[in-house]
Amino acid sequence: MQWYKKLLSTQKEQCLLHGDLHHENILRAEREPWLAIDPKGLIGETEYEVIPFLLNQLPEDGVEEVMKQRVDGLTKALFLQKERVLAWAYCHSVLSAWWFIEDFGVDGGRLMMPGVFERLINE
Repeated sequence: MQWYKKLLSTQKEQCLLHGDLHHENILRAEREPWLAIDPKGLIGETEYEVIPFLLNQLPEDGVEEVMKQRVDGLTKALFLQKERVLAWAYCHSVLSAWWFIEDFGVDGGRLMMPGVFERLINE
């Protein structure tokens, strides 16, 4: 709850976000080189946009290292604030873990993600 309150109270300019921009929603296309499909249409700051991409297509082993590489690469390439990306990812992963528990119970890889983001925030 601490991160969520801090993020909301210090939020920079909001914009229209795709809301579900990840590996499977970015396609090669003919009319444009790349096409983003299946938008959710959220309003928020740009640091939130990369969260679905971070959480998708994760390996079974080495998740924390992959996450660190993704966050470093995306924040540098897109000129995003790393701390805010990690904090939004932590908040989103807590919510996602609860959705997972509702649907499938308490056994699953998604439940480890809040801890991964918390460790990366504290590095």
